[in-house]
Amino acid sequence: MKLTTKKLLFVLGVLVIVLAVTQLTKREGRSKSLKSELVSIDTAKVSKIEIITGEENLTLSMEEEWKVSLPDGSQKTAKESSVISLLRSLNTIKPGRMAAKSQDKWKDYSVDSTGTRVKVFEKNKISTDIVIGRFGVEGQQSFYTFVRLFEDDEVYVANDFMGMSIGKDAASYRENEILRLQKDSLISISFNYPDSAFKLTKGEEWYLQDQQADSAAVADYLNELSFVSSREFYDQSSEINPTHTVIYEFSSQQEIKLEVQYTEENTILKSSENPNELFADNSLGEKLLKGRGEFLTKGK
Repeated sequence: MKLTTKKLLFVLGVLVIVLAVTQLTKREGRSKSLKSELVSIDTAKVSKIEIITGEENLTLSMEEEWKVSLPDGSQKTAKESSVISLLRSLNTIKPGRMAAKSQDKWKDYSVDSTGTRVKVFEKNKISTDIVIGRFGVEGQQSFYTFVRLFEDDEVYVANDFMGMSIGKDAASYRENEILRLQKDSLISISFNYPDSAFKLTKGEEWYLQDQQADSAAVADYLNELSFVSSREFYDQSSEINPTHTVIYEFSSQQEIKLEVQYTEENTILKSSENPNELFADNSLGEKLLKGRGEFLTKGK
């Protein structure tokens, strides 16, 4: 039986309609399915990051170097490694499964106003806008965090992402290093106090003036100072009036100078390693400033 031209055109028209309906159904189904990607950040293009938690709004901005905003509106130099670590952590967010599809479940997973909203700008345009919610653990080694793209209703489980690791305050991103000692090249330590001054010098052994120092005591002191940092920033002033100083001299690098001011409430420190920051940390005063007798063998 031969098909007429009219019948062929009719069959072709039906096939076109069936194909169109099939494609439309696929697109609608795909829009409601699990997203394959939530975050994709080009770290080299990021110009600003906003972290919003409740009423708090923290801003990190690139201005030749990374800057972090303080509550009073001023800015401090941010630690680049901390900012890069934040971006890399966000890039690890992958959708594991969909936990909810509607707004009435947001509160259950803390992806409503109680969550942490992170906005990432690339060349001053928002590239990522995500809400980080409740953290959870499965078993002994598996963990996850509930997340939601800010403009979407759906809540996802991001496996192996630790949302609580996202720093929410300025201190998380400020340059917090005070001292990093290269013990092998250290040749002397000078302590200058209002009532005394003494110097440790390294030869074959450590000496305190003309006396041999207690090698174990010196070693214990130096081991404590291989890396010293603090998040107890002091922002009430930009300068101090030091009453105590400690100077570390090296054979292969510039000296490091610590300045300390004691007040009734705080021990305020400034380091030449990080001259743009002051710290108010009483525990560091006890660690860094030692008396002469602490380096002598008992009985001497």
